Amino acid sequence: MLNKVTIGTLGKRLLMSLIMVPAVVATIFYAPHWLFFLMVVGFIMVALNEFFSIAENKGLIIHRGFGLCFGALLPFAAYASLQLPLVLAACVALFIFLFNRRSPDRTITSVAVSVFGIVYVAWFFSYLIKLRLLPNGAEWVFYTILIVKGGDAGAYFIGRKFGKNKLLPLVSPNKSVEGAIGQMVTTLALSVGAVFFIDVSWYHFVFLGIGVGGLAVFGDLAESLIKRDAGVKDSGQMPGLGGMLDVVDSLLFTVPFVYFYLTFVLGLERI
Repeated sequence: MLNKVTIGTLGKRLLMSLIMVPAVVATIFYAPHWLFFLMVVGFIMVALNEFFSIAENKGLIIHRGFGLCFGALLPFAAYASLQLPLVLAACVALFIFLFNRRSPDRTITSVAVSVFGIVYVAWFFSYLIKLRLLPNGAEWVFYTILIVKGGDAGAYFIGRKFGKNKLLPLVSPNKSVEGAIGQMVTTLALSVGAVFFIDVSWYHFVFLGIGVGGLAVFGDLAESLIKRDAGVKDSGQMPGLGGMLDVVDSLLFTVPFVYFYLTFVLGLERI
């Protein structure tokens, strides 16, 4: 039986989901593209700011202003496929800024962590913009978010009910093998179910479901590893959800994967 703490957390999570899900779905399908773009930028800025706070909690020197500035520019660069040149510009700009410091102490970690945050959060999540620009892009964005977050829900409930064997206790003590299997199965089932709504052969949804499920588990563990190193439980203060980075962690690797699968395997080209 779920204890009172778990029920309270679950209630807050469901309440926040009831607020966020309709707003996100409406923005994907019915809002003008500029509003969808602003939503993606907003998610990136909040999640990236949380990442920098986690790094600072570790005692690292972060150039938050530079990082957030270039993080906000990456969604714009997605329209012209200029993310890589922009990341290069961020590296150059950071080094130029650091030339003016009185001491070169901790330059390597400062640049490395700042640029990593830009790539890990802003670059990867900006592929949601590129995904939206493909034929039937709104459907593919919804499909990706649905199977990933549905898989997250499967991991949560199945892990709570049946979880006995720890997956990687040194990384995330609350995650179980049973929860990871539940996440994979739920993701795959939702992916295959999309064959009734998107005109693509069923076996592509099998491959997508397996790839997305595996990467979603990996993405969740990757963020847990970062938080574990910094000694923090949640990335932010969103009731029941932790933080924005906790919300999008399983999307950071899966969104680029879906985009590359659709463009390289299915041959879709941006509108």
